[in-house]
Amino acid sequence: MKSDARQLDRSDPHSEELEAEYYVLGGGDVGACVARQLYESGQVVNLIDESNDCPTTPGAQGDPTDLRTLRNAGIPKDSTIVVATRSDKQNLLIGQLVRAHFDVGRVVVLVNDRDRFEVFAAANHEPVCATTALSDALVESV
Repeated sequence: MKSDARQLDRSDPHSEELEAEYYVLGGGDVGACVARQLYESGQVVNLIDESNDCPTTPGAQGDPTDLRTLRNAGIPKDSTIVVATRSDKQNLLIGQLVRAHFDVGRVVVLVNDRDRFEVFAAANHEPVCATTALSDALVESV
């Protein structure tokens, strides 16, 4: 599996010698969208995903469930981690890997099945339920 970091454009103010404050791990379109929105709002962000081909957001292409990929990403202390794959099992695994091996400030984890929300909270993650967020947004729109 590939885990080569893309070269950052040093003329871009987002790619200064700053360590990323946010690491978005996985998620395909959802993860790419979260990373892009954080980046466009001026945050320092890195996206790590197997299909990471987003040229506008710094990051690496690699498996976020692989500890070597996460170590190669150089996740700094006190970063905020956003885990956003389509699989609750993978999200829980990635969250646990990050908690066990990195001294990060926050681990925000996408929960796809609202019945699993408490499991993620008990694992000391900040769960965000996709179903609840989407239904709340739809009700607010109507």
